[in-house]
Amino acid sequence: MTRPAISPKGIARREQILQTATATLAVDGYRNSSLRGIARALGVEPAHILYYFESREELLQAVVERWDDDAIAAVGGAVDARTALDFYVATVQHNLEIPGIVHLYLTLAAEAVHPGHSAHQFFLDRFHRARGLLADGIRFEQAAGAIDAAYDADFEARTLIALADGLQLQALVDPAVDAPGDLALAIAKLRGTSA
Repeated sequence: MTRPAISPKGIARREQILQTATATLAVDGYRNSSLRGIARALGVEPAHILYYFESREELLQAVVERWDDDAIAAVGGAVDARTALDFYVATVQHNLEIPGIVHLYLTLAAEAVHPGHSAHQFFLDRFHRARGLLADGIRFEQAAGAIDAAYDADFEARTLIALADGLQLQALVDPAVDAPGDLALAIAKLRGTSA
């Protein structure tokens, strides 16, 4: 079904809903945030949200996509091959401030493994971008002599993504887990140094 065009006022209202949902999820967490609760924070009925988002799932996917788009700005600016590995650690550090969004991200990523899921392509693209950026960062550091050239950059990039996601999950379950510290240690080992 094609949705009707939304007016500038409607675009602003959709943005307000998205911002409120993001703030609610960041504070209350994925399991504690309902469409009714988000609507209450906006001072509207849940049906009003469904005018702008076809379902709760579409709204949640939009929240994750926004979080992903804003990640670079959230930790302080541009990222390239020279800064990719340290940026990745800073991103995980920032994520500790928004555990509800991280919970949502991990849950949605697990659900999106099915090719028919509406977020499947988003996660394919996201993992491809993250893998490419991290692999470029590893290759840059290999060329500079900071990382052993014998390492397969693509494999190490996939490993860092798996490690970061797994550590963030562990930190949600047990806040004593130092996800950014452990990720920084893994990168230090890759560089052949100590953290």
